[in-house]
Amino acid sequence: MVDRSGADATALWPAKVSIFDPATETLVPPTKNFNWLPSVPGATTDYDEGPGHAVRVFATHWCGAHPDRELIVLPAARGGTGFKDEWYADGSGVLFNEMVRLLDSLLEQTPDAEILAGLMQNGERDAGQKNACYQWNALELIARIRDRYSAKIPFVWGEPGNFSSTSGTDFDRVRAQIRVLPSVAPSVALSRDLAPETYDALTDIGDGLHFDRSSQEVLGQLDYAALGALSEEVSQPDVTLIWQSAGIPDWNNFDIAAYDVRAGDTLLMLTAAHRSSGNAYPDAVSIAGQSATILDRSVTVVTTRLALSASTVTLTADPSSPLLPVACTWQKQPLGGAISIWRLRNTTLGNVQASAGTGTLTLTGGAEGIAFMVYAVDTAGELPFSGEGTVLVEGRGNVFATSFSTREAGPAEEITLTPERTPSHGCGVIGVQFTA
Repeated sequence: MVDRSGADATALWPAKVSIFDPATETLVPPTKNFNWLPSVPGATTDYDEGPGHAVRVFATHWCGAHPDRELIVLPAARGGTGFKDEWYADGSGVLFNEMVRLLDSLLEQTPDAEILAGLMQNGERDAGQKNACYQWNALELIARIRDRYSAKIPFVWGEPGNFSSTSGTDFDRVRAQIRVLPSVAPSVALSRDLAPETYDALTDIGDGLHFDRSSQEVLGQLDYAALGALSEEVSQPDVTLIWQSAGIPDWNNFDIAAYDVRAGDTLLMLTAAHRSSGNAYPDAVSIAGQSATILDRSVTVVTTRLALSASTVTLTADPSSPLLPVACTWQKQPLGGAISIWRLRNTTLGNVQASAGTGTLTLTGGAEGIAFMVYAVDTAGELPFSGEGTVLVEGRGNVFATSFSTREAGPAEEITLTPERTPSHGCGVIGVQFTA
């Protein structure tokens, strides 16, 4: 997070804090109005001044608890950015790439340094872009940093403030995805968790969007407290959604961030994709180098061909990192679509249930339950379903807007999904039953 509360040259930093200046790639003394600008092509320079009062207060608390140690702050943020563009961690995000480059430079210059923590405070940009996959983008960033540097690096995560311009459904989606991060990845703490009422009472600079100085100072205290209270424990159920995305940058090869996955687990991959001609389903799938079994494919032609598929891989060895490579080949490259990957443990897979069309869709759970994905293609924008309260939208691909949701239904549960209007290009649902 960059600071938009106004410069204050009198703000005091601890004596043993240095800033790694992205412009010169050298250590410099910290000042509130220090102008740091990551060299990202096309980025604006307005208001991007200093790592903010939150970082100053965090540093003050940390240095007070560690008086014999030095602290280096590497600022890597830029205002108005999010996972939908600059922060993708798959190699296409210019700010993520710049952060890694600067961190490599810093560690080369100071080989005795250790990475204390990553502090992230964002979400406004992603909420504005209706990012259905914020959670999974965040997990991929965490996994790639840990895979590159150290598996023990903790992260402290903040969320958009409770302000007049952040009260909509899109912001609630992002908040919900941030709040689940500690339950799906180890060593992730939320700055809001220790004092939700305090966090929600923070104030803005008058624009209904950005934290003011006093609130940033509280954020710094909460970040420090959250880091100190951090636990590495993650408890996951036998059936859990570990990854989902839509608008995959590369439909053929991509990585997923999957924590708590080990030998013997079955990975279930559900896909829904569309194109105007040809059937957009994967001919072959491999996960972590193992070939998948294709359980089911179904295709319907409404205006656009909508193809659903289910594939499984049972891992024979523990993954070497939380990044699992996925490779697919497609009969026809999708114009748009969604993928979800589930981790199944102590379960036996049952029948595949799939239905595609434009009207009501009914899904019945097995003896223990069912993992499923609902998907819709429409030119008019987001398409909510009755009976399913968590349908998420993933922007607009080509001329189509896509809505999708993934979740687990209970034993023998019957769910009827009815789109609020008839989608222009079809909708579908695919699920796989399972038993304990």
